[in-house]
Amino acid sequence: MSERQKKLFIVDDNNASLTACKKILKPHYEVYPIPSAEKMFDMLRNVIPDLVLLDVDMPEMNGYEAAGRMKKHDSYKDIPIIFLSGRIDPTSEMVGLNLGALDYIHKPFVSDLLLRRLKTNLSMIDSQNERGSKPENIQGSVNKILEILSSKASSDDITELKAALNSAEKETRQLLDQLNKGQD
Repeated sequence: MSERQKKLFIVDDNNASLTACKKILKPHYEVYPIPSAEKMFDMLRNVIPDLVLLDVDMPEMNGYEAAGRMKKHDSYKDIPIIFLSGRIDPTSEMVGLNLGALDYIHKPFVSDLLLRRLKTNLSMIDSQNERGSKPENIQGSVNKILEILSSKASSDDITELKAALNSAEKETRQLLDQLNKGQD
């Protein structure tokens, strides 16, 4: 493999599930089996994964709670999550997806399907990162443009106004370039 192996956290309180996932994924990814959500947060202090496979039903802190906590933390909020769960009802799946998960995979899973879905999701993440068209990046650019314009909106100094308009124009062109690349 020419590029760096992706780091995956597998968070599940069931040792058999951890072992099975590790066996399937280890030939393709750098795998970190973790037996609880709390231990995952301990591990996040040292390693930032490319993706977290997160079980829903765990004692102390379930997967939904862990995902919510990750999304509130600046350092962890952009880490992609895929839920692995024995829950097969649509409501549980919707809860996971509404928390920002990329996918929701039902247990027991089929090895080849698990690998394929991970590969697909990781490829989409890489593609978005290469284009730089993540919504957060676009929102950041728009906010920067608004800051430039609003900071000088009440100024009577023509030189300051021109400088602000030039900066805003430059930022707008960069944003348009990002958006155009995303459509290719």
